[in-house]
Amino acid sequence: DHYGEEMNDDDDNMDDSVTNSISMLRPGIVHRLDKGTTGVLVVAKTRTALAKLSESFANRRVKKQYLAVAIGHTGEDKWIDKPIGRHPLHRQRMRVVPDASPSKQIRLTATPKKQGRPAQSYVQTLHYDGKLSIVQVQIATGRTHQIHVHLQHNGTPIYGDDVYGFSDWNKALSSRRGITRPLLHAKRLEIEHPITGELMVFEAEPASDMKGVMNAILPASEVV
Repeated sequence: DHYGEEMNDDDDNMDDSVTNSISMLRPGIVHRLDKGTTGVLVVAKTRTALAKLSESFANRRVKKQYLAVAIGHTGEDKWIDKPIGRHPLHRQRMRVVPDASPSKQIRLTATPKKQGRPAQSYVQTLHYDGKLSIVQVQIATGRTHQIHVHLQHNGTPIYGDDVYGFSDWNKALSSRRGITRPLLHAKRLEIEHPITGELMVFEAEPASDMKGVMNAILPASEVV
């Protein structure tokens, strides 16, 4: 849960980082979910498992798939390949970093802008009802707030997202359904067993509040 906490300048991959310091090798939570996000979370029971699992996350050998409810039409299935970095004014927020193309207007003495970190998300639209989309997102990287930022950049922020979303829509969600969190769910995670190397697949059903919104979007024949 790091959605609203202060971040360090080197914190470019917090979603894939271990909560406990690897150097201390304390068993515990291996990675993190943003505040309000439900779903699969990996916990290590031993020091050896913590080290191995942390290595898998750091080397991107873990496949992660999410479900989200987004405002608007997310469009055709696509990769969003946009670097992410810290917002220059709002230090607890991230953003898609604009292209740093050379400009004739830049003075030689100007301080170069800090580059964002590469971030790739594959967004698949499962259903759109004219107002809201149900999307499945597979992330190839694990940047801080990555799905929030990429969907915002796409013009289709996560429903209920009070940091990157639309406040009027969020207020309506709160008043009508009592939901005050982003509708984002870590649905599926594939990872190798830290000792045997066997492929393990874990899945989790969305929480009842998110299911209620999804069922209002889906046709009657496809309710979850």
